[in-house]
Amino acid sequence: MNERERNSTPVASDSSTLSLSIGALVAFACRSGDLLGNAPSGPSAQEGIRAHQKLQKKRPPGSEAEYRLEVHCLCEEQSVTLSGRVDILHPQADLHRPAQLDEIKTTYCPPERLPESLRQLHWAQLKMYGYCYLLQQRGGDSWSTANDERVALQMLWHNLKEKKTYPELREFSRPELESFAKAALSQYLQWHRNWQQHRAQVRDSARALSFPFPEYRPGQRQLAVAAYRCLRDGGELLVEAPTGIGKTVSTLFPAIKALAEEKVEQLVYLTAKNSGRQVVRETLSRLHDSGLKLSLLEIQARDKTCACSLGLCSRDADGICPRTQGFFDRLPEARRQLLGEPLLTPDVIAVVADRLQLCPFELSLQMLPWVDLVVCDFNYVFDPLVRLTALQDQGVCRALLVDEAHNLSDRARSMYTALLNRADSRRAAAACKGSHPALQRSIQSLVRALGNWVVQLRERKTPQKSSSENTDLWVATLSDTERPPEAITRAALKVVAAVTQLWEQSQAPPESIGDWLKALYRYLCIEQLASQDHRCLTRAETRDTHWREQQLKLLCLNAAHFLQQCFRQFHAVIAFSATLRPAAYIYGQLGLQAQTPYLQLPSPFRLEQLGVYLCPYVDTRYRARHRASDALVDMVARVYHSRPGNYLVFFPSYQFLRQVAKRFAERFAEIPLLQQQPGADDSERAAFLEHFSEGRRSLGFAIMGGVFGEGVDYVGEQLVGAILVGVGLPQMNEEQELLRQAFDNAGNSSAGDGFDIAYRYPGMTRVLQTAGRVIRTESDRGVVILADYRFADPFYRALHPQHWQLHTCRSGEALSRELNHFWGTE
Repeated sequence: MNERERNSTPVASDSSTLSLSIGALVAFACRSGDLLGNAPSGPSAQEGIRAHQKLQKKRPPGSEAEYRLEVHCLCEEQSVTLSGRVDILHPQADLHRPAQLDEIKTTYCPPERLPESLRQLHWAQLKMYGYCYLLQQRGGDSWSTANDERVALQMLWHNLKEKKTYPELREFSRPELESFAKAALSQYLQWHRNWQQHRAQVRDSARALSFPFPEYRPGQRQLAVAAYRCLRDGGELLVEAPTGIGKTVSTLFPAIKALAEEKVEQLVYLTAKNSGRQVVRETLSRLHDSGLKLSLLEIQARDKTCACSLGLCSRDADGICPRTQGFFDRLPEARRQLLGEPLLTPDVIAVVADRLQLCPFELSLQMLPWVDLVVCDFNYVFDPLVRLTALQDQGVCRALLVDEAHNLSDRARSMYTALLNRADSRRAAAACKGSHPALQRSIQSLVRALGNWVVQLRERKTPQKSSSENTDLWVATLSDTERPPEAITRAALKVVAAVTQLWEQSQAPPESIGDWLKALYRYLCIEQLASQDHRCLTRAETRDTHWREQQLKLLCLNAAHFLQQCFRQFHAVIAFSATLRPAAYIYGQLGLQAQTPYLQLPSPFRLEQLGVYLCPYVDTRYRARHRASDALVDMVARVYHSRPGNYLVFFPSYQFLRQVAKRFAERFAEIPLLQQQPGADDSERAAFLEHFSEGRRSLGFAIMGGVFGEGVDYVGEQLVGAILVGVGLPQMNEEQELLRQAFDNAGNSSAGDGFDIAYRYPGMTRVLQTAGRVIRTESDRGVVILADYRFADPFYRALHPQHWQLHTCRSGEALSRELNHFWGTE
């Protein structure tokens, strides 16, 4: 069955008839046995499509390909419309033979070596086709012979590795197929009635729901009204709403009202931060307390959910997790227990998964069609490798809410960028030695292909100057004539074929090569999608060593087109953040339609809550940083001493941070200093943040745009001041320069030149996000120090928020006077 049919969610064509695809029915009611591992479908799916087309072209005269089936039947007093497409129909040729339906399934191994549960699932689909065909024929001419009540069903197992087809033919009578179909329909309809009962409760409770706060904050009602109109009418909406307005409840509340009025059927809320998911949970809990019956599913990353990764179970000798064995036999009970639960968080899912010994991550995915609100990371909607096919189903009217949308363009570029590394490939081959010889040979072929590609480049092209020593660089703009190297693609496809063959035989590749395989799958996926917005980068070491490092990278410079395609799958899209400026730049980065409304809201806080001080006497440009250290040390000390409390100083790089930290410790040893460390894990980050609590006096040095500068709510006295060192420009490197050149060549003057788009706009977004950490509630009070003369430039002044009342301090003494005045300590 194709992806669209398998994941299609049923809809009611009218008040009494349920429209259901055969694929959705089979996937829900006919699956049993193990949860089978599977490689991403990108490259393998293309091979499967080609095999289907090849076999369909070989059909005899009179046969039909992609034969459409649509029948109406009555089951348990419920009218149902079943629909689907069978690969090949051979009409009844004579009175002695029944009609025949063929279904094509592609594999990488002989069909007898496929897991029995997978074979049975494929046969279930074909039997449903057979039942629908007989029912459809009965609706036409009257049946004249006994053969009219029989149908021949043939499974064509096509081995992609051998390029050979194995036919398996069976004949069924109408009573046999009818009994099978009615059993599957009965199971589905019992679930469907429970689901419809839940949805009715959601609608009734949502209609009666009131806004969960006594009154709206300034700008909050305006946002809620604009969001509701977008959800009601469809389309897109872009909202810049400063910190404190309450963006989460102001978008969720009207979205729930749209659910009540059946304008949409499911909500998808995307957030890039754990703190964002927590706010959604807290908001929904408040609404649940007011009587709302809506169910929320929070999808957490597989590596943070997997029971094996958490040490709750162990894989067997073949690398198979015991929780995947018999998964679909125990799934119906888990679904029954979870349906209608208000908050399906990872912890709630884990409890049921532990009780029934199921994979918690896969269980959360199985519940995705049966909840009202899905909360997850950007990648589950936009990443071509991991996005959830259930969220792509056009049969369900969904609304997409994108929180922290300023992060989306960078994240999307990384999703559509791929890297192959020769050294990692060699290590992957070594990990397969002895245990997986066929897989090892295929990876070794890929290693050779990467090496041969570099040899060809050195013979044909002169390398460009590289920022890395002892490294040659070649850059190609992809076009119809210039594509990624075909030999590498062919070698990579052979690796995928070897891995898929292992999965089909219920085996697994070595666990140690999991990350490398993900990189390989991504390369093959992006290689198919690569366009003129990509550059093909090849790097090769020039040092005289036996194994020289070589890399092949498909770099995405603008993912707007891919984002636009994803947006089209939703009835309504609302993207919001505290920093989305200027509008022309954001539209170009996110791929929004030109007519998309742009709503810019004022800050809900009083002007006197925040003091913003520009210090143009500091020069933080790279060539001036050595001289700037003393001025910065003096500035930090003045800010801290003006009103001791919790302060964070944000730097553009770790090198600059360490340079200033060393000088500060020499001059002010009495002030304890915390420093953000590169590569810190979750526990180390939590320990850092513990120092910034009420009643503490902590001074921390951190990286602008890092984990402490976004997504953390420093409420009240947790943070009373932030010093922003520099204008946040991304570090200059080859890839950032390619981004600048691409936009310069595009000539998009409405959004700025290449330097603006590659450096200045992203830098200012970091600045504004970091500055937004200081004031989070109506009672907060604090200061923001802009330590760089460039902030006075008209370009940056135009990007300052309207609620910033800027005070320029041209010396350290002037800064102290202004701070003393703000804190009332003159």
